[in-house]
Amino acid sequence: MITLPDQPLAERILRAVVLREPPAQQLMLFGPPGTGKRHAAREVAWALMDPSGEHPRTAEALDLTEVEATGHQILLRDLEEALAQIAARPSVLARRVMIVHGAERLRDEDGAPRLLKTLEEPPPRSHLILVTDRPSDVIDTIRSRCLPVPFRPPGWRVIARHLEERGLSPEEAAARARAEGPPALTASEFEADMRRIGAELALAALEGGGDPGRRVRELQARMEEAAGASESGELRALREEAEALEGKRGGRTAAKRAEDQAKRERRRLVSDGWARVMESAAAVAADALAVRLGAQRAVRHVSLSPELHRVAKGQPPELLERVVAEIERARSELELNPTTDLAAEALLIRIADARAGRPWALVGPGRLPY
Repeated sequence: MITLPDQPLAERILRAVVLREPPAQQLMLFGPPGTGKRHAAREVAWALMDPSGEHPRTAEALDLTEVEATGHQILLRDLEEALAQIAARPSVLARRVMIVHGAERLRDEDGAPRLLKTLEEPPPRSHLILVTDRPSDVIDTIRSRCLPVPFRPPGWRVIARHLEERGLSPEEAAARARAEGPPALTASEFEADMRRIGAELALAALEGGGDPGRRVRELQARMEEAAGASESGELRALREEAEALEGKRGGRTAAKRAEDQAKRERRRLVSDGWARVMESAAAVAADALAVRLGAQRAVRHVSLSPELHRVAKGQPPELLERVVAEIERARSELELNPTTDLAAEALLIRIADARAGRPWALVGPGRLPY
């Protein structure tokens, strides 16, 4: 049975979907990041594929297909491959399920017509689950054909309590809950590594000195190493299934799926890594500005207080404002999908220009983005 203690409304809807006969074939799980949508999508997928609960979880490897965005888009080849898989008859379980993570990143030119056709005429004994942080950005014709399942953000006190249960001090838990919100509960080790790298990038930029190109290459190497060490539960399940079926019927297919999933995950992690790094760097730079202005209560990275005081001491507030703005500018550039390491190197060069007093133009009029 599906259990989502922090999402009672979503739990009631998804339980009703599973118990209904026949179950709804198209669902859209939506809500802010960190509210448990990914976990819920896999739970409802399993309940649909194995209503009796007779099979081990590793059996889902052959009948569950997941599509992830690469960078800021869902690649057409990944979508086409997934749609072909759910069009086939279930291999082991009662139904096939396809989960599309980041459905808002699917655009008209990227295969939306193909997905729409499948939503309009779903193959028998198949289900599609769309997961999105921004439902308003999902194409209208796709969104209107799915049963909406809302996920609500928990309050910061609930988040802090969960973080304390994981070993954080009350002060650190409260600070992280306020700074990160729900994503603090679901951050993977890779995301934690990216936050650390982002903090280092911001502190280095504020201190100045060093070769920007060399620093970026070092960060890129660390990101690739972290991506290689990261492995999702889905990939582990696929590899376990491939090992169990080695030399048997379906073994070659399972091994191929595990290999393809490993390549997709690494490509996606490396592509998304810089976005996480820039997000963390912007937050740390904003904290340095808060320290310089004496707004201690606004500091979110409490554990970095000594470093923040060191880099902020004696810095003109205008320079810290520009650093924050330049990092936000780099984040916007990454959304246009340029070469990520070049965008990061350009960021460090622009900050070095700021320290040297060279003129600059803020991106767009109005308030600074911090």
